[in-house]
Amino acid sequence: MARVHACLECGLLIQGKAGTTRQREFCSAKCRSDWNNRRKQRGAELYDLYMAHRFDRANAQALRVFQAINRMASNFREEDRAKRAGRQSWRSPRTVIEERPYLRSITTHVRIGRSGG
Repeated sequence: MARVHACLECGLLIQGKAGTTRQREFCSAKCRSDWNNRRKQRGAELYDLYMAHRFDRANAQALRVFQAINRMASNFREEDRAKRAGRQSWRSPRTVIEERPYLRSITTHVRIGRSGG
């Protein structure tokens, strides 16, 4: 039996070969390219803002960077609704984390106190 799912970019149904475990994400090279180009464009802006939010906290707070990140996300979603018939333009978090196991690791910090006497 063939597996059927939709292209992440255009939404057209893609039929996979029976017995295959990996699903194709795109129906064509053009769809893959369009998807990745949009993510690169959006991601570059988000990257700069998020890094400031994470590592230059005082400036980020003064400039309300986190609010800007949320506005950008809302604008991206509105653009998806208008230009992509509402289809989301991001991959599932599960897929991203499964492809990058280091994102699942948890770092714990052990605080060693001073023993007073």
